[in-house]
Amino acid sequence: MKKFKTILIVTLILDILQTIPLIMVKMGGEMKDEMIASMGIDGLSDSAPGMFLMETMMFVFTFIMVGTLVSIFYTLRLKNVESLKTASFLLFISHLFWTMPDFINLASGSPSHPPILFMVISLIPVIGLFYVSRKGEL
Repeated sequence: MKKFKTILIVTLILDILQTIPLIMVKMGGEMKDEMIASMGIDGLSDSAPGMFLMETMMFVFTFIMVGTLVSIFYTLRLKNVESLKTASFLLFISHLFWTMPDFINLASGSPSHPPILFMVISLIPVIGLFYVSRKGEL
């Protein structure tokens, strides 16, 4: 169970760290201003419909991440190897598709991607979850 638990705990910690900015954006302040500035959309902060859309998007993303965190926490409680492998593979798929837009933006030259360091850190759970879905042991 050590390999499964270790990778799932690392994934849980990194996902919590990735969720914090979403919560901070919802609270407003400097984090929200920085997120708006990093999007590179002129006039977004002055547009009421644009701000409403951005806030709604961040609200939805926060709930998606909370659902992912709950799924990882539940997966930590599983005892059957096949169940753990299946759950890890499903989490791998969701993490892969969560991070994929950032890498597509980077490859296409779009400036709307997070810093490279954060992108590399977001790959750790993807690689770890794939590893345990294939070679995980109790």
